[in-house]
Amino acid sequence: MNRPANRPASRPANRPANRPANRPASALSVAFAIALTGAVVSVCAPTAVVAAPTSPAPAEGIVWAQHDVDAALAEARRTGGRVFVEFSAAWCSVCKKLEAEVLGTADGAKVVAGLIPVRVDFDAEASRPLVERYVILGLPTVLVLDGDGVQVGRIMGYDGRTDWLARAQVARTARDPLPELRRALKLHPDGPAELLALGQALVVRGEVVEGRALLERLQWLAPTSEQAAEAMFVVGRYLHRVRRDPDHARHVWRELAMRFPKSEWAGGAWWWYARAQAELHHPEAGLAALRARSQADPANLDALSQWADFVREHRLIAGRKPLVAALRSARATVAGERRRALEALAVQIEGLDKPPSRSTRPR
Repeated sequence: MNRPANRPASRPANRPANRPANRPASALSVAFAIALTGAVVSVCAPTAVVAAPTSPAPAEGIVWAQHDVDAALAEARRTGGRVFVEFSAAWCSVCKKLEAEVLGTADGAKVVAGLIPVRVDFDAEASRPLVERYVILGLPTVLVLDGDGVQVGRIMGYDGRTDWLARAQVARTARDPLPELRRALKLHPDGPAELLALGQALVVRGEVVEGRALLERLQWLAPTSEQAAEAMFVVGRYLHRVRRDPDHARHVWRELAMRFPKSEWAGGAWWWYARAQAELHHPEAGLAALRARSQADPANLDALSQWADFVREHRLIAGRKPLVAALRSARATVAGERRRALEALAVQIEGLDKPPSRSTRPR
């Protein structure tokens, strides 16, 4: 759900909110995003060659409730209020941007005024039931829940302060989107956009069987559409991130990458395929996929960045020579900060077999 540069807030319908460069891209369709008050934008992933934007000066931000989500829901039922839940992780750079630019500021405090704000650590094992209950496909994700636990608002990712605040204001008072999405599908029963919007909404609401059936129906009715590609991406993320099933997810990722090679969902699919293979103890298979993709399109610096990140993350020393050559070749085609970043990355890859310096060695 972290991209070469902040994308404009407006974009064509169903355009992925996270480009392949930013690995794992995760997004919902614009129709569903509007219904759940937030198109999916930048989601968290490491970036090899991108400088972070500056953040506004910090101010007094959200004071998070000390109780858990279920206790907050009980309080919301008692008071007629709503619960604001943020899922984040310590490693998530986009989560840190959201915190620095919004949640940690006075504007963040205004967003949750009258709501019960709860923060959930995505990585904590105790949070797994919540991750599965609310089908958290990417980070950061913010939910607005009514007292019955119904998701009336969902904002996944972060595309800048102004855009996020606007979506959050809508989410505060939003109504359950499912009835409207069902009416839209009834009017257009074979519509790819309608199938995608309702299918995804059902999946993230935990009604996975019905949601996946609609997404599969979309595959048959519009097999070459961008909506079909996005539907596959959602299923892949559900299997991989929520169900923790990389063995089944890798088949979805490979099919998505091969069927839709020009789709903006393809870059994320390649990365997640490689990641699945690594989780199954076959990182060399993931490396082969990312290397083949990059070498087939040397001008694609996003693909090169994925290849480099994978080699670095898994310390695949045996596969570094062609990567270093590719990085230095690409360096000759760019200038400025990106040129320097590519050279620095090449040096890092060359030094993978060297022990950390004394100043960086863990204590």
